[in-house]
Amino acid sequence: MHSNFQAIASGLVVILATGVLGASEDPCTEISNSYARESSSQKRVHVPAQLAVDCLTSMPFDSEKGVSFIDEYSKYLEFQSDLELLANPPPSSLSNRVDLRAGLQSIRSYASRGLYSNQFHFDSDLMDLINSANDGHLLITPCSSTAFTFMASDLVLVSISVDGVSSPQVYTQHDAKLLAAGLNDISPVTYINGVGAAALIEYQSRFQRLQDPDARYNMMLSNLPYNGQGVSNSEPFAAETVWRETSSYYLTFANQSSQSYDVLAVVTAPGGFSYKSGSDLFEGLCGTTTSPTTSPSGTPSTSASASAPAVPSSTSTPPPTTYPTPVMREEHNLVVGYYPDEPGLEDVAVLSVPTFETADATGLDALAPFAEIAQYFVGNATLDGKKRIIVDVQNNGGGVVDSGFALFSVFFPNETLYSATRFRAHDALDFMGTIFNGINPDNVSETIQEGLSSSGLVVQLMDNPNQESTFGNWNDFFGPYDADGIPSTSLVAEFNFGVEANPSTNPINTDGLGGDLNSMTPPFAPEDIIVLTDGRCSSTCTIFTDHMISKGVKTVAMGGRPSSNPMQAIGGIKGSQVEVLSNIDTGSQLAVSLLNGSITAGTPLLTTENMTRFEKVMPIPLENFPLPLAAGDRNSINYRNTYTKTDETTPTQFVYELATCHLFYTAQTLVNPAVTWAQAANATWGSGSCVGGIQAGNSIGSQSFDDNVSSNSENDSVSSPGTHTALGLLLALGSGMD
Repeated sequence: MHSNFQAIASGLVVILATGVLGASEDPCTEISNSYARESSSQKRVHVPAQLAVDCLTSMPFDSEKGVSFIDEYSKYLEFQSDLELLANPPPSSLSNRVDLRAGLQSIRSYASRGLYSNQFHFDSDLMDLINSANDGHLLITPCSSTAFTFMASDLVLVSISVDGVSSPQVYTQHDAKLLAAGLNDISPVTYINGVGAAALIEYQSRFQRLQDPDARYNMMLSNLPYNGQGVSNSEPFAAETVWRETSSYYLTFANQSSQSYDVLAVVTAPGGFSYKSGSDLFEGLCGTTTSPTTSPSGTPSTSASASAPAVPSSTSTPPPTTYPTPVMREEHNLVVGYYPDEPGLEDVAVLSVPTFETADATGLDALAPFAEIAQYFVGNATLDGKKRIIVDVQNNGGGVVDSGFALFSVFFPNETLYSATRFRAHDALDFMGTIFNGINPDNVSETIQEGLSSSGLVVQLMDNPNQESTFGNWNDFFGPYDADGIPSTSLVAEFNFGVEANPSTNPINTDGLGGDLNSMTPPFAPEDIIVLTDGRCSSTCTIFTDHMISKGVKTVAMGGRPSSNPMQAIGGIKGSQVEVLSNIDTGSQLAVSLLNGSITAGTPLLTTENMTRFEKVMPIPLENFPLPLAAGDRNSINYRNTYTKTDETTPTQFVYELATCHLFYTAQTLVNPAVTWAQAANATWGSGSCVGGIQAGNSIGSQSFDDNVSSNSENDSVSSPGTHTALGLLLALGSGMD
């Protein structure tokens, strides 16, 4: 669906609304007092959105620090894998082109001229720029953004069709459930703040970190009230970069009734909120820099193998709400198997895979049971007479790469797995690789050896995609080589699967080395497998799904914008590795330390000329940043692009790839996920229909781009700073701001 919102917004005069405060109390003081009263009695303290905005916009701004921040952050952004292609994408890209480096310089110029009146607007422009890349691995969380999260928590919308094929309409989730219960006199939402409901949702979704517009549209809705782990998806209107600076949403229904939903700001400031002024808030959140925590390695520990995993005990996580009774499940619902009794599914098994996050910072270590339970369920399904299987990866945001390859090897075992990635080749990466490969690992400590290994830049630890050879030296690997305009390294595998696979901890059936993953032949024919998505499949999920598609597996994509066109199965980032900035910081400082050591020893690893360049391009420690970033994993880049056997130059996230079948959600699918499975099965294997018809030959890269579906903008997504005000105006149309 197309709209003229951007043109409309840019042609109107923005009138900023101002909140009305009781007496002359400072807005930050008012929030501080509310927090002191309420924080002990409730988990989340919230205040009116406009009050929070008034507090945030009372923060001062230090132009010199802002300029310096851009200069230092830009060095980290150079590690983003696809900068050049984002700025000049192929015609098949459905997202606006965005030149991130030029955008940063525009913000820098704005800051250097003293045109930012507060830290919040500077940070907002940074977030809008970075999020405009629609990359789930690319994230920035500046200091002021940690104070509040804006949300209209009572506003939960869905997009449902009468029959799964005809054009859907927007409803509140509450009303849609009434439709599912048999009530007919239920009105859809026609306007939000005076703008067409579907058009506004599509426009608002533009900063969602997904690369396909249908996936972004789904992200704004609660079409899947509970995901396959049983986690509620009840606050889709909680993205601060999307709903910021809007005080309320005024819904108009087809029957001319209306309802208003207030936007609230949930206090999320680290350590609570005791700030009495904008200056206090700036000093507390932005005045001091702390070193973000390095991401854990996630190395799994040894776990016992099991040929017939037991159903988890009653003390484990409960089965997912609203889903059928599972036949088998991993105790955290990471993978759940069903034999649904919905009509049309009598000979169909369903494997729900809501996540590939089999290891995390809490100590979760479930890769082995994840893979083993998946294989045991799939194998037993064939013994129990199931002829077909649906793999449900709706809302799967990815996770541990090994998990994706392990699950693929369950369906297509005993093969040499293919993996091809590239780093973006730039000076800082070249210096790090030159230094890391220029030292003798036998002459350094075990800690440094571990740092070198975890960097992924040591040539002797690399493997070509063929899994049979490595590279002669760093220069052989680094190049740089041109890959669709991106200066890139040579193709390199994620890892050597034969080495990585471990029968106890990392069971991946590659060349028969899967341990308990010991099948030798595929349990189902490719034409008897459906991968079911809602377009939000990202990261490791895309690696799994693309490998399945390469074998001829069919895909069904649910939801999306209300159009009669097909839809892509995969709408999330297809990059193979996310890297948090703190890990880049660690690698950079290791390079500095090793270089200094070589200079002291009289055997410098770089020439004098290169050392001068080294000082200019290497990232400084995050703890030395002029303005802090949020701690933990809330700042990251896409470190590696992924490629296929048939296209070694175009990153897969820029390849247009239609699902075999596109369907819409219905009222019944909201309350019974098995209805979604039956829809997909009937449309693919039965007499049902697909939106836009069945798409044949859906192997990756096989479709030509249909510019009637959408097209990338002729303009940069973020052309100038200070544009955050246009969004507030758009949403104020028809209702006004408080």
